[in-house]
Amino acid sequence: MEKRKLSALPRPEATAEMVEMADRLDGMEHIVTAELVDDNKILLLNFYEVSKLKKGKTEAAFRTFLSSDDYITQDLSQSKVKWLTAAFDNMQGFRLWEYKWDQKTWKSEHIPKVFIWTAEDKGVMESFFKAYRKDTDENVWNAIDRFQDKVKAERLAEKHRKVLEPIDLRMEPIGEPSQDFTDWVWEQGMSFSRYGIYKETSKGKAEFECTHCQKTGIVDRSRIRLRNNEKGECPFCGSRVTYKARGKMPCQIADERWFIYVDRQEEGFLLRYFKAWRHIKNDAMITGSICKKRIEETMHEYSRCFCTFFGEKLMKESYEWGVYHQKGNSRWIPDEGNIACMECILYPGNLPQAWEHTPMKYSALEILAQNIPTTAFRYEDAIDVYLKFPKLEWFCKMGLNQLAKDVVRGYNYSGNMTGKVNYKADTIYEILGLNKVNTRTLQAIDGNHYELRLLQVAQRLDIQMKPEQLKEFYETFECNTDLLKEKNRKVSLHKLCRYIDRESERYPIGEKNTCMWGYSYNRYKERTDPRIERKQNMAHDWLEYIGWCRELKYDLDNKFIYMPNNFKRVHDRVAEEYKVLQDKKAAAEKKRREKQAAKRMEQTKKAMEEIFSKNDGVDAFQIKGKGLILVVPQSGDEIRKEGEALHHCVGGYVERVAKGETNIFFVRKADHPEQSYFTMEWKNNKVVQCRGKSNCGMPPDVKAFVQVFEKKMQDAIQKGDTNGKKKQNLQSA
Repeated sequence: MEKRKLSALPRPEATAEMVEMADRLDGMEHIVTAELVDDNKILLLNFYEVSKLKKGKTEAAFRTFLSSDDYITQDLSQSKVKWLTAAFDNMQGFRLWEYKWDQKTWKSEHIPKVFIWTAEDKGVMESFFKAYRKDTDENVWNAIDRFQDKVKAERLAEKHRKVLEPIDLRMEPIGEPSQDFTDWVWEQGMSFSRYGIYKETSKGKAEFECTHCQKTGIVDRSRIRLRNNEKGECPFCGSRVTYKARGKMPCQIADERWFIYVDRQEEGFLLRYFKAWRHIKNDAMITGSICKKRIEETMHEYSRCFCTFFGEKLMKESYEWGVYHQKGNSRWIPDEGNIACMECILYPGNLPQAWEHTPMKYSALEILAQNIPTTAFRYEDAIDVYLKFPKLEWFCKMGLNQLAKDVVRGYNYSGNMTGKVNYKADTIYEILGLNKVNTRTLQAIDGNHYELRLLQVAQRLDIQMKPEQLKEFYETFECNTDLLKEKNRKVSLHKLCRYIDRESERYPIGEKNTCMWGYSYNRYKERTDPRIERKQNMAHDWLEYIGWCRELKYDLDNKFIYMPNNFKRVHDRVAEEYKVLQDKKAAAEKKRREKQAAKRMEQTKKAMEEIFSKNDGVDAFQIKGKGLILVVPQSGDEIRKEGEALHHCVGGYVERVAKGETNIFFVRKADHPEQSYFTMEWKNNKVVQCRGKSNCGMPPDVKAFVQVFEKKMQDAIQKGDTNGKKKQNLQSA
């Protein structure tokens, strides 16, 4: 429709008959008239507000133009041309019907709110929308609703088409990845997901099933160590597997990983994200499911990121597989952040050919991916970091794979790395802060930033560690640099690690990774070997045990104490002895605080006796007024009992009273001085708070009593009625 031509039509005015009729249209909100314009191709509906007609205003509120395939509304309340695109059922300040529910008859009713002016107007409207009418319609507005719904659907479809059609054109040339990629995913990328399922059949014998080679046979347990969740080798194919006791398997093991396949593009490359699932079912799950296979595998592509280079500048445009605005079937749509695929594994098979025409051609990320084919991390971030820090290539080519990962994670947030990396240095030794020997040591174990930190500290302390010693120390004590710095070690670090390795053989592994979030997270992360977890658990307990021994004055020069046999039993026994010692210390400390608090309260009592010595002969620390008395507690126990009686926290103030940080007084009723009533805190020469049962506020009599006490105390202190020492007892707190 031509808006300029339509807006040029004269604005309608209500007739005198309409103005007169408005007073008789009870319940109606608008009057509508209809006419055909533009050679009968457009239906024009003019709407007048009944409330304004009653006031004598004849201008139309708005008018709507409806053609065979479109509609638009002109707001006539303003002198300037203003167009509205809303349908009648969504127009602000306008309604065709009012919905009412009759509670008595349990029936609904739609009461019309728009009055069609004449039968001729009604006929014009019905004739124009006869294609949309049904026999069950109550009036012509039902047909208009269907027409507007059809137009809205077409408008939305056109809006979506403008967004989605360019995406379809961009995705059309992209084909399926090579078969080599699929094979690599299952053979290399998912190689961590191999299990040896065993069940003891007789003493020293077990039935063993490998999920990789799918062979089953009887193995000798004296020749192969089989323990649930530990890592080892398949006795049939020699591949690395995780042992699973048949009776301890969950209903299914769900291993999932994201993979990146890089496609070459004219001015950059395309990162394609695939998700691979491998589910290994236990015997009961196989029996109860339709598919009787132990292993189910599937892979699907969910995200694509187009990386385009403009010189050295990288521009990214991402898309995801999903349903666009909840309309239609799944397809490629703009990235809405629904796919969490950044932690992924890079396929190196077609690299660096896929990006050889871009600044990434020398990045060596394909070497990193080949070296750690089962480790997922943010390769997309690695691309960004390499463009800012090209020396990342050195880490990849030197085999420092774990450290390269840490550099990518910590480049923009250096505080995330324990081992410090100097990104501005010129040589790899300066970057790592290591000499040549220690750099080779780090290479030999493919160390991470924690092991880098251990080497940096060891180099500073002039401690030379062989690669296997560094690996052994980290697997046992993690990044414990304090142990490296300790000067009075009774044995070498190597002997200590060997001792813990031996003693941790039967050490409990703890409750690590048993909750649901831990399970969900570990679907994307390979679990640590239980043998390493046992060593780390025992190392933590051993350090704790040594601390206890020092406090218990044990002779740590005695190796039977420093490295006892059957460590778990000794640890538990010493823990009990340490607890007894701590209880004794706590009791002594409590007694000391009680004594100090009593002394402090006695000083407070004497100071108050001096201040109120002329209070009509009343005991100096029992001040009377308004039927109330003030009592100074005699011990910390009295303060605690006060808190228990009134259900507030004054019992925790004993230590503060002992230190002279505050003073506590009891406000009691004169006729019941033994019963707790209100508790008052005096600090910095003023009443800080006064609380009753469950921390309730003060009634008027208590408030007046407290105010009089506060004023009298302040006046007495200011006038110098006490000597300096007594004044300090009450004022310094």
